[in-house]
Amino acid sequence: MGAEVGFTILVTAVILAAFFAFRATSSRKSNADRRLEQLGQESQLELNITPPPSRSVQVGKRSRFDQWFDVAVQRSGLDASPAGVAAVMFLAAVVLGGGLFLWKERLGLAGLGVALGVLLPFGMVVLYHRRYRWQLQSQLPDAYRMLSGSVRAGQTLEQAIEFYSDRGVKPLAEEFGHTAALMRLGMSPAAALEATAPRIRLLDFDLLVSTVGLYTQTGGNLVLLLERLADSVRDRNQFQQQFFAATAQSRIVAIAVGLAGPLLLLVYTLAEPEYVQTFLQSPSGWTLLAVCGVLEIIGVIWLWRILRVDY
Repeated sequence: MGAEVGFTILVTAVILAAFFAFRATSSRKSNADRRLEQLGQESQLELNITPPPSRSVQVGKRSRFDQWFDVAVQRSGLDASPAGVAAVMFLAAVVLGGGLFLWKERLGLAGLGVALGVLLPFGMVVLYHRRYRWQLQSQLPDAYRMLSGSVRAGQTLEQAIEFYSDRGVKPLAEEFGHTAALMRLGMSPAAALEATAPRIRLLDFDLLVSTVGLYTQTGGNLVLLLERLADSVRDRNQFQQQFFAATAQSRIVAIAVGLAGPLLLLVYTLAEPEYVQTFLQSPSGWTLLAVCGVLEIIGVIWLWRILRVDY
């Protein structure tokens, strides 16, 4: 009875954690879209950030996770394909799961090895994908400054984008190269940037799309608009860097404290499996383990929401 209650509590906590994490992730984007809609209503202009093009043909054939995984692998900087990463995950799961089973001859440890074999390569993909996105984010201010300087020198916006795609810093220059290729096919700069936005998926690049769209509709001083946008993005990046530097010690301590319990349980499972088996066979063992898991999840969500940057 205690095992069933503990397992039910643990599963419920995992479901709630996934729900709140998804809700918190989408809140910043929705708030930005709402602010742009209000600004557009006040100025009688169409300033909404255009969402990525719909893919109704693929609905039902591929899930959102499959699409996200393909984009994450392609935008991670790794010289690998999604199928190759999936093969590495399968191989690591077989090697770790089979090795632990041959070592201790326990199905529980084999399942743990399979889980680690899948999660470790997946975690590397997520880490490299986040690093790639941060590289793009950090290069945006200089790119906007370079675009404004080219326009100030007498070039058109099309020529400025072409110039940055040839002389800019990678990997952002490669994304502008995609925009330049679309313009060579006959698209306008606003439409080409709008088509590039789903590839980059950064709010500050969406603001560039809105700025160019505003300039296309009403005209004005494009150099001044780009310079103000570059200053705004630079201030936001500096704020994030200062925030991460100020909270580095707290985050490291929180990660160490949060990983201490699971790591100790893993060590005891590998070194002294009899102790763990005796603990789990007791009536209150699973209940205590579920309560600890719930507290871990609550702590992770709490700290993540506190340390989330929303500038």
